[in-house]
Amino acid sequence: MDELTGLLFALAAGLLVGVERGWRQRAVAEGHRPAGLRTFGVIGLLGGLGAVGTQRWGPGILIALGAAVALALVAGYLATVWMHRTMGLTTLMAGLATFLIGALAAGGAPAAAAGAAVVMVLLLQLKAPLHSSIARLSGDELAAASQLLLISVVILPVLPDQGFGPFGAINPYRFWWAVVLIAGLSFAGYVAMRVTGPRRGLLITALLGGLVSSTATTAALARVAATTPALARPAAAGAILACAAMFARMIGVIAVTAPPLLAGLGPLLAAMAATGGALGLLWHRSPGTPLPEPVLPNPLALRFALGFSALLAGVALFSRALTESWGEAGLFLTSAIAGLADVDAIIVSIGRMVGEGIVPAQVAAWALLLGAAVNQGTKLALASGLAGRAVAGPLALAYALMAAAGATTVWLAA
Repeated sequence: MDELTGLLFALAAGLLVGVERGWRQRAVAEGHRPAGLRTFGVIGLLGGLGAVGTQRWGPGILIALGAAVALALVAGYLATVWMHRTMGLTTLMAGLATFLIGALAAGGAPAAAAGAAVVMVLLLQLKAPLHSSIARLSGDELAAASQLLLISVVILPVLPDQGFGPFGAINPYRFWWAVVLIAGLSFAGYVAMRVTGPRRGLLITALLGGLVSSTATTAALARVAATTPALARPAAAGAILACAAMFARMIGVIAVTAPPLLAGLGPLLAAMAATGGALGLLWHRSPGTPLPEPVLPNPLALRFALGFSALLAGVALFSRALTESWGEAGLFLTSAIAGLADVDAIIVSIGRMVGEGIVPAQVAAWALLLGAAVNQGTKLALASGLAGRAVAGPLALAYALMAAAGATTVWLAA
């Protein structure tokens, strides 16, 4: 790339950031803005000139220009604080980043510079949504996320990656890694539910709730239908969508923890998820009053992490022991029992046994499907007990059609 093209890239990056900053400060009178379109364009160009000059006269020119830009930005920031009695470092930091992006663009990495400029503009543009989203999260939720993150970063690297106990079934490193994976996936849905706010509607609530816990979401929606019969139909639609989200979630967990099973189970689970999504949309009817938000547990709470780790250990130990004693029947029994509470634990356990060559992939796939079927039965029993046929009837029909779609997919692929 020649020098002129690099300088043009640097100028374009500065102007891109300047457009956003100028629009953000459009209501501020001329002379009262710390930096706008032209200033950011010049800052990007100065970064490019510094990079070009470095190739001829050494890094001193880039350092000098960077220091001059930093001093000018600090002076503008102090003047703005003095005039408007407001403090905000965003424009100052954006200016420094723009200078470096300009240097990167003219220094031989225009693609990286362009990507950095676009990401920075996006962050600047999303100020209001980001602040609003953070405000919707409670201190306990942020503390739980920080707590598990700290434990994972500090403890996970030093855990032994080897089997302990009977059959070597207890692997501390792999168990905690699975806890972090499942909790992180659940927390993504949990945060999305909280961030999107109370006006998101039933469809998004059900889908995101299904990513957190389809069982808890189904139970919450069934309770709504029990207390307000007029909301039975949308509650049933939401329970169907939560189940569809569960199958989509299973695809992600299998892809990470048990890749050998993905080729056989992926199309089947995708067909069931797509069918459930379509049925939920067909059954959905917008209620006159909004459904209340399901109360779901924080999946990053330390209690959840420790509980899920204990469940993983128990399922791994019993599945290995029963498989050694009873063969495939023992594996199916363990999967059915685990499915009463959760499908993630059996996915992790069976995936490990497939990887170690203890059970063949086809048998493991059937065992996982059995666990998922039992889990579906658990949700159906909950819906029936809490809300009766108004929710359980449509849910049972949807489950049957989803199973038929999965069976048809397998038959066509055979």
